[in-house]
Amino acid sequence: MRPSSSGTPAVDAGVPTFLRRLPLWIVVALCGVLIASGALAQDATADEKPAHPLWSGDWDPPDRNSGGWDWVRISSHEWVKGEILVMRDFELHFDSDEFDSVSFDWEDVVEIVTEREYIIVLQDMRTTHTGTMTMNGDLVLVRSDAGIETLDRAQILAITPSNRRELNLWTGKISAGLSLRSGNTEESELTGKARLAREGRRTRLGFDYNGVYATLDKQKNTNNHRGSTALDYFLTRDLFLTPVAFEAFTDEFQNVSYRLTPTSGIGYYLIRRPKIEWESRFQVGYQHVRIDSAVAGDSKTADNGAISLSTTVDTEITSDIDLILNYQIQVIVPDTEQTNHHTQATVEIELTSIIDLDISFVWDRIEDPEREADGTRPDTDDFRLTAGLGIEF
Repeated sequence: MRPSSSGTPAVDAGVPTFLRRLPLWIVVALCGVLIASGALAQDATADEKPAHPLWSGDWDPPDRNSGGWDWVRISSHEWVKGEILVMRDFELHFDSDEFDSVSFDWEDVVEIVTEREYIIVLQDMRTTHTGTMTMNGDLVLVRSDAGIETLDRAQILAITPSNRRELNLWTGKISAGLSLRSGNTEESELTGKARLAREGRRTRLGFDYNGVYATLDKQKNTNNHRGSTALDYFLTRDLFLTPVAFEAFTDEFQNVSYRLTPTSGIGYYLIRRPKIEWESRFQVGYQHVRIDSAVAGDSKTADNGAISLSTTVDTEITSDIDLILNYQIQVIVPDTEQTNHHTQATVEIELTSIIDLDISFVWDRIEDPEREADGTRPDTDDFRLTAGLGIEF
């Protein structure tokens, strides 16, 4: 550099003219912005991660020394070892080595590594893959002697053991409640509920029972029982046929000795998502009724046709509370006065992994109950509120 005529250092002639005309502080600021932008760009590139591992046929999970165990990682980053019992209806049932039988919401299961072979049933209910299974995020690898199949998690409808032990196909729940009161009045009430279901690849067999027996001052004042069974055959994931269904009902105080209703029909899931299922059924059949007592000259039995419509909504309010709503109407043809309704709302509160507190409201209605021998007519509606403890298995 050489002195300028003004006495200040001159900028080297090699520097562009527009830079020589800018104040020095602007040049420094521009350089700082460029350096900072470059650093941020490098950090952003370093933080970018793929949504899930880019698996290939040669990918293997880390060795967990499972010794024959299956491993499941849930969204809390915890690993559990044991044996997969079944995955269906958006729940993974797992026999833990430490915690016994536990269930996880399917959406909370992040990773699976199995030592045993399983049958993976896809959404079309026709395609299956059998082998050991590795899942990470949305990608699933199924290994068998034929090679490795790569699946998307969203394709999977159910997972069952390949040896298909019969016990693994069954689930159930038994609930019971007891209420006692003494003093000026003596009152007792015993309630019971039971549900048992077997789910195969394309079939579902269910059994249900709901009953109550109560006394007041040692006199029986409630005796109501309802049991039903149905066999469903799935044509698609949501559409199913019910070739055989049967319901038995008795209510001493509605003057029904027994009511037997065999039907068959069709059903459909209007909604089938992890936290809510909405199922509806249409069935037709036959109904045989016998009443306890009748006015002189009236028959104690009746045979009619029956058209049954029912709908059930099962929703998860929170992780520990479920709400189940069910409504059924049986239209009796031609004796429509015997049309009956059954409504039940149940709140299931999970106390432990297998014990629930069940609170139910039940409404039973017969449009025109049969008169008893003395001419009195039972009430059209019956209401009851019950609470009890239930055990799931």
